[in-house]
Amino acid sequence: MQSLDIRQKGALFGKKKNMAYKTRIEEETTCLECGGAVTGRKDKHFCSPSCKNRYHNRLQRQRRDIRLETITALSRNYEILEALLKEKVSSMPLPDLVRIGFKPDYVTGHRKGLYRHEEFSCFDIRYYRSSTKIFNVRRTASGER
Repeated sequence: MQSLDIRQKGALFGKKKNMAYKTRIEEETTCLECGGAVTGRKDKHFCSPSCKNRYHNRLQRQRRDIRLETITALSRNYEILEALLKEKVSSMPLPDLVRIGFKPDYVTGHRKGLYRHEEFSCFDIRYYRSSTKIFNVRRTASGER
């Protein structure tokens, strides 16, 4: 192999170029948590690690609160429907159910039933719902879907 002098190496590999770093001079962004100025990388969203942690903790808390609200409403609906089954009540006006804490929007299943009624389920309890009442409240068999 032949040895190359410095002039030939420069010709082979090209000259070193000065690196141009992108800076955040043209536009100033604000922190998503506190609204303060963000300095540093162009894709940075928070002014400090504490703001980043507060932001993500707040998002997680909101998601956890939504899940808790949903689980609580489903549990309350199930208790009410189970009480109806225990008292052998198969039909009840919807306003009366809402008054005792039933939330008709929280269900675990929905489908079009027979005779154009909508069939809803809350875990293993099924019922039909019209605009004014729920009826045919029943517990499903273990193998039935």
